Amino acid sequence: MNIKRILVPTDFSDTATKAVEMALLWADRFEAELVVLHARVMFEDDISRIESGLKDLQEKEQKIEDELMQKLRHPTRNHGHLKIQHEIIRGYSAPSAILGYIKNNPFDLVIIGTHGRSGLEHFLIGSVAEKVVRYAPAAVLTVPGTAECKVFFQRLIVPFDFSEYAQLALEQALALADSQGLELHLVYVVEEDVHPAWYAWGAQSIFDVLPQIKEKAREKMQEALAKLNVPENVTVVTEVVPGKAHKEIAAYAKKVEADGVVMATHGRVGLDRFLLGSTTERVIRSVKLPILTLKQKQLI
Repeated sequence: MNIKRILVPTDFSDTATKAVEMALLWADRFEAELVVLHARVMFEDDISRIESGLKDLQEKEQKIEDELMQKLRHPTRNHGHLKIQHEIIRGYSAPSAILGYIKNNPFDLVIIGTHGRSGLEHFLIGSVAEKVVRYAPAAVLTVPGTAECKVFFQRLIVPFDFSEYAQLALEQALALADSQGLELHLVYVVEEDVHPAWYAWGAQSIFDVLPQIKEKAREKMQEALAKLNVPENVTVVTEVVPGKAHKEIAAYAKKVEADGVVMATHGRVGLDRFLLGSTTERVIRSVKLPILTLKQKQLI
């Protein structure tokens, strides 16, 4: 993977702090420039909390800026060997401010917590992270608060739909293997529903109606793998399951105790943001793991 510039937005929540920790590891591994960013939203700050001795509004404002910058620098204080930039920006909303910053300052990777101060655990992915995943032109690594910070993974899942995008996402996943090896799970979810009439004949899934699907899918997966130079220390497992993609991927990730997911934003049934909304975001909401979402730009 060619990663030279990394952005990590933070609102100083526990999940955002975890994302900063992850970003520091990735910046170190890829010798990349890291920008730690905080977006100040209009009317969010309470100026009255500043001690009453500061009467001048500009002085109060500067006090807030200084406090925020101190908080922004604190997690990176012991990483002087890295090239780190700290930025505070303003906007009407955090997503618009962050996306505007990305538009004017291109990045190879954005690392962001799945929910922050305004998020609730049961949503899994907050509105800020969701919009960044959907609209940012860069690859995005979403980090839940429970994630283990790492660059190299032991057990990765790659949702696969036989598109060129999924094929190239598979290539990127292989790049995340280290000398200790990697167990890579290639998962194809067959989402075709069974017609109700088949239930009368005892069919429980599409495999009961068309049993050859699983075998054909595995053959195609092996063909996809044959196109790549799979390192000897990488073990590849192929799996074909029926159901809804996000539900089955979440269940499979839990079953095999995966520690990450790599996926493309659109494949054979969608275009750009539309499939992202219907598939990728659902996977991010359902799977409580770091998920690297690759965009078309990174797949060329």
